[in-house]
Amino acid sequence: MEKVADQLQVEVADLLRREIKHPALTDVMISITHVEVSPDMSTARIHVSVMDTPEAQREVLEALVRSEPFFHRSLVKRLHMRQIPRLHFIADHSIAEADRMTALMREVAHGEGREL
Repeated sequence: MEKVADQLQVEVADLLRREIKHPALTDVMISITHVEVSPDMSTARIHVSVMDTPEAQREVLEALVRSEPFFHRSLVKRLHMRQIPRLHFIADHSIAEADRMTALMREVAHGEGREL
């Protein structure tokens, strides 16, 4: 399942970069942070991080959900597997949270006269 998750991550990222034409998914930085495949291979949870405003993040997630049939059809053509999981896109805020924590640490270090 780990190999399938890795392959899905690579292929979905490539589809986002090269083939998706949805206006909400162009000109925005989208990172696929993690993929979890169910034991029966029927579903895959795609954790997505979007570096933008909360409103833009919602729009991107909605566009990804609406584009799931396109992703599924494309994956059927690209991957030689008996069953291609249905994709469920989930917002991942870990990158934004890490940036926030780094900024806070820099503020504290700056206040103490040190550099981070």
